[in-house]
Amino acid sequence: MWSFWAAAGFSAIGGLAPFAFSIGGHSRLTGVVIPFGIAGVAFAVNALMYHQGRPIAVALYFIGGIAIVYGILAMLAVPVRLAVVGTCAAAPAPCAVGLEQPLTSGESDSLTAATFCGVLAVFIGFYGLLVLYRRRTAAAREKAQVWPAQSPAKISDPATEAPAKPASQVVEELKELPAPEEPKELPPPA
Repeated sequence: MWSFWAAAGFSAIGGLAPFAFSIGGHSRLTGVVIPFGIAGVAFAVNALMYHQGRPIAVALYFIGGIAIVYGILAMLAVPVRLAVVGTCAAAPAPCAVGLEQPLTSGESDSLTAATFCGVLAVFIGFYGLLVLYRRRTAAAREKAQVWPAQSPAKISDPATEAPAKPASQVVEELKELPAPEEPKELPPPA
């Protein structure tokens, strides 16, 4: 349960990172709050409903994971777009039509922080699923008791009992294996 809550928290932190690093400025990465918010809600619902069954937990984890991956890819599209299309020239020169300002240090830091928190949320949520799937059910715990609590009592019949052999003789008998049977000879080829 706590791993799903931690994943929800890291999703929320990742979604708010672009706002935190670009206070007072414009950021092209603030749209990530929507997919990261969806992931945070999915992980929080998973923390509340994981005991309803494994399929529900997997479906909610999948929704949260896909939302985080979408948000990270949307953020990474900004620097790729700037690299492919190009950026404006230095400050005194006018900006040509269709070009954007270069990535600011606040945007770069928010990209790093949001990506790190998103990946961490996915891994922590996966750890929660791992623990959920490794946990044994009550029926499996009962079935796992293969060995009886007490060794079975030996019923002895004096009429059929053979005299006990000394321990050294039993050990020597166990050391040597019987010889294998001789293989049968094949008939000559026809």
